[in-house]
Amino acid sequence: MSRVSRGLWVFALWGCSEAAPVTTAADAGSADAASTDAASTDVASADAASADGGADTRAQTLTHRMGPWTVAAGAERSTECESWTLNNDEPLYLSTVEMNATAGMHHSNWFFVPDTHYVGPDGTWACRTRNFDQGVASYLGGVFFAQSTQVQRETQQFPPGTAVVIPPHSRIIGALHMLNASPAARQVGIDFTVRTLPRSAVRTRLSPFYLEYGPLEITPRGRSQFDVECALDERSRSLTGSPLDLRFFYGLAHYHELGSQMRVTVLGGPMDGRALYETDARQGESWARTMEPAVDVSGARALRLTCVFDNTRSATVRYGIGDQEMCIWFGFTDSAYQWAGRATQAARPMVQTSVRDGVTHNLAPCNELITLRSRSMDD
Repeated sequence: MSRVSRGLWVFALWGCSEAAPVTTAADAGSADAASTDAASTDVASADAASADGGADTRAQTLTHRMGPWTVAAGAERSTECESWTLNNDEPLYLSTVEMNATAGMHHSNWFFVPDTHYVGPDGTWACRTRNFDQGVASYLGGVFFAQSTQVQRETQQFPPGTAVVIPPHSRIIGALHMLNASPAARQVGIDFTVRTLPRSAVRTRLSPFYLEYGPLEITPRGRSQFDVECALDERSRSLTGSPLDLRFFYGLAHYHELGSQMRVTVLGGPMDGRALYETDARQGESWARTMEPAVDVSGARALRLTCVFDNTRSATVRYGIGDQEMCIWFGFTDSAYQWAGRATQAARPMVQTSVRDGVTHNLAPCNELITLRSRSMDD
């Protein structure tokens, strides 16, 4: 886990990868690390997509096929990246990503970055050879798409009139995690169909939102529940001087084989006690949820992330890849800021544990709550 540098964390998506879920630009230590001076001012970067004076853009449909990659019987590949340079001269208003993958594509996270970063031939490459880091990529650009675990067909669909802005001259980079549990070698591939809107059709620009419970200790042969509450209203007031004003348009869970339920609950305000998102889908089913109409959590005090696991094994399961677990929720909002709230591993000594009705309950503090001004909200 990377440490705070100059008081600013870089927002990052989760990953079934060897990298930590969140890192800092300064800690990345490469030419691709974002400027910490620009970061500390907490303003939109000058290279955000706004230079065309507001002229309308074209609606487009883009397709891209990747692979195949050979994965040996019983093998796992989790250190490779795939890049796709868009060569777009105008901003793209991302509305839909339709993914098709073969069996063996366990999970993948995709980001957009300026094409002046992570330079090299498109295709597959070892992430470390270009110092690729998911947190830095999210800071440099944003989140393009995330795949539910072991799902072969999935659509990331935003409601009409909403879009993620991808600036001109962008490159898409995916962090790949392939897993072949079969007794024979397997050819693994993935492809995208991407649909964009014209600028004139976009009423709402979206920013990513992330919640995580990191200090998992899933007891053997039993059910465990993990909760973390992040106080968004307090942060909103410090940023804007006003109460929380926030709507969600899309949500996605992330856990592994032992996960049986995830819920995001609104605390305080008009939606107090109601679920923003809830699923009991198992690994291999899509966890994606388009929220139409958008779910308005304005006036809320906090959001609570809850993950429930049924551990049938004889050993304690912790946070990690492979046969370990994760408790992460990701969404898109209309906030001018990217949000990331989580209980980190450092919160472990502060976890309150109790057993009720045969379930081990764990409550951890939200010891990191990060906000970062989105780059393309005002293009």
